[in-house]
Amino acid sequence: MAIPPDHLSLRLYPSTIYPSWQAGYIDPDIKSPRSWSFWKTLWPDIIISLCSQPGVFRKCLCAMILVMLTPILSVFWLDSLHQVEAHATRDNVGCTFHLSCSGAFNGSIGQKSSGQAHASSDASPISFTWFGDAFADQQGSGCWWTPPTFTLQCDKDQPPDHGFQVGCDGSVSYRGQSVFYECPTGQGDEVNIYLQTSGDQCHEITIQADNCAPSTCPGGGIGPGGGGGGGGGGGGGVGPVPGGTNSPASSGTTTPSTLTTISTSSTSASSSTWTPLSPGPLTPSPFTTGNEQTTTTRITSTSTITTTQPVPTRPGTCVEVGPSHVILVDQGNPDTVYGPNPMQHIQVSPNASTIFGFHFEDADLGKACELSFRMGRGRPFNLTGTGVVAFAALDDWAEPDNTTYHSMPRVIQAMDNVLLYEGLDHSFGIFPCPGSTTHSGILLSEAPMADTCLDCRQGDAMGMFLRKC
Repeated sequence: MAIPPDHLSLRLYPSTIYPSWQAGYIDPDIKSPRSWSFWKTLWPDIIISLCSQPGVFRKCLCAMILVMLTPILSVFWLDSLHQVEAHATRDNVGCTFHLSCSGAFNGSIGQKSSGQAHASSDASPISFTWFGDAFADQQGSGCWWTPPTFTLQCDKDQPPDHGFQVGCDGSVSYRGQSVFYECPTGQGDEVNIYLQTSGDQCHEITIQADNCAPSTCPGGGIGPGGGGGGGGGGGGGVGPVPGGTNSPASSGTTTPSTLTTISTSSTSASSSTWTPLSPGPLTPSPFTTGNEQTTTTRITSTSTITTTQPVPTRPGTCVEVGPSHVILVDQGNPDTVYGPNPMQHIQVSPNASTIFGFHFEDADLGKACELSFRMGRGRPFNLTGTGVVAFAALDDWAEPDNTTYHSMPRVIQAMDNVLLYEGLDHSFGIFPCPGSTTHSGILLSEAPMADTCLDCRQGDAMGMFLRKC
């Protein structure tokens, strides 16, 4: 639907694209007696004609007319402001975006079957449609702060709450309020989103959008359909490019907070001999065993050690292996299978993620295992953006020949958010090695709103490693 030119009077247009509650566009009507074009040439002549005549009576009449015209002129002035406001509120109308939260809880904002917005470690991000200062969900249901608790929810045939704004940095505010609240539901780590605090267990959060910033922002804002600056388009990021050597292009000022995966598969797992693991408490394994029993204990290690590749001191004591395969998946092409990745490319972008697959043997039972991610000094890689990525454990084995973004195993456990840099050696903790019935998959993706793009190859001192001692 073409947007008519900007003029003063408002008229609701019949809409086949947007819900019936959307704000109407501005219709040209410059001949209306209320229009500024009509009065701006008329009233000066009246005043000049009266006030320029001699005589006390005419001077008094002139003053009276000026007093009477003041509220009318104020109406025209406010009407002109309404014109500017109407132009601002229709900016980026129809563009789609995702929401995420940060602060006391970090993650994507999804939606329950009831329409209530919620966030959790396994919440699937959903698309919303922007209507200038309000938004709706994928079903066209208006989103509003539901009384009396004022929780964020989208209901069918419900006019949405107006007054939302998306800043140039993607920050979301509502009528000037930029701090919101998350309150636990009692179901795992799930939280609901509130406009006001609802108890002692509620905590402050901020909400971010990955799209639909105003076009007046530097670089043109965030264009409809994309997370990139300028015009946007597509999915807002770069999908996996198996075999490529250049780093993915930066996606712009903000990026989606979705949990995407890229997996690559290798033809052979590299191994080497290392010194024994340092003593310390064992962390339960995040991997799924053959009988589908999984641990619910989170890997809590967040320590990072900056070091070069260690020198073996006792050959044969410990063995370190790379992933059995690395699989690339792409949110922008969610049904595409990228297949084997013999060059073992690792890629992260707003669309692309990487899945590392590891297997265990019966001989591993009784050993101590440790997962780590490295970016060895002097190793080639391309990194843009903030450099923050997210790691998570998957609930099943992923096959290179049939894994897509839509079909990849689900995330069962968040691990760590990690800042990437040259020399990084990040350990995810030590856990008892399982046997051959265990399936393992680790997902590497962009952290929410991180604007991170990484391109490198799994290899010596670069990538994900499993150490067995």
